[in-house]
Amino acid sequence: MTALFSKVFSPVSLALWLVITAVAAVTGPFGTYQKLDLPERALYWAVLVGVAIVLGRTIRHAIDLVLCERPAWLSEALTVSLIVPAMTVAVIAISPQMPGMVHAPVPSAGTVAGYVLTIACIVILFRRSVHIEPRREDECEEAPRLAERLPEAMRGKILRLTGQDHHVEVVTTRGTTTLRIRLTDAMREMEPVEGYCTHRSHWVTRGAIDHVERESSAKLWIVLINGDRVPVSRKYRPELE
Repeated sequence: MTALFSKVFSPVSLALWLVITAVAAVTGPFGTYQKLDLPERALYWAVLVGVAIVLGRTIRHAIDLVLCERPAWLSEALTVSLIVPAMTVAVIAISPQMPGMVHAPVPSAGTVAGYVLTIACIVILFRRSVHIEPRREDECEEAPRLAERLPEAMRGKILRLTGQDHHVEVVTTRGTTTLRIRLTDAMREMEPVEGYCTHRSHWVTRGAIDHVERESSAKLWIVLINGDRVPVSRKYRPELE
């Protein structure tokens, strides 16, 4: 619930609510310019835009929890397929209760659904084109305890750990930092993230592995998604294979 609340009332959501409400109040789309005066339009669109943001964020949050590892296009398609009927019902139910709309004819469900579908597709295309709040893969899995030790700016998805005496180099999708901790303790704090020891000084997460490079019959490297090459020692090779 905390994560959902932070998304619904995030600065981006509030900014979108204010901007869209202001534009709709001034331009009066879908016939509201002729039916309502400026204060009534501002209230009408503030309510509808607010409801749309809450419904959209809630639906998308639920889909991301259930379909976290699915392609982004599938999440977008499901979001649209659910937000259209939900918002259509909301518009038909709310519109007659708003000042200035009491005696106005209520548009048909098909007309409202068409408007909602068009707006939803435009919003998704705009968000993806300018990368507003991109879907982060590292949100799909529970953060390990080790992540709490990292500086805020480095708390991306952890890719690998490298032990150096009493320190551990931690490489994430946001950069590299060093912690004063033993490698064995750092590995223990990576639970429940799945990973492997490739060498007595190296540990990698399963999700970070891109491919394997064989330098010779006895020399093997794991290449991570960020391009790092991690050696595989003979001791740990059977387990990895």
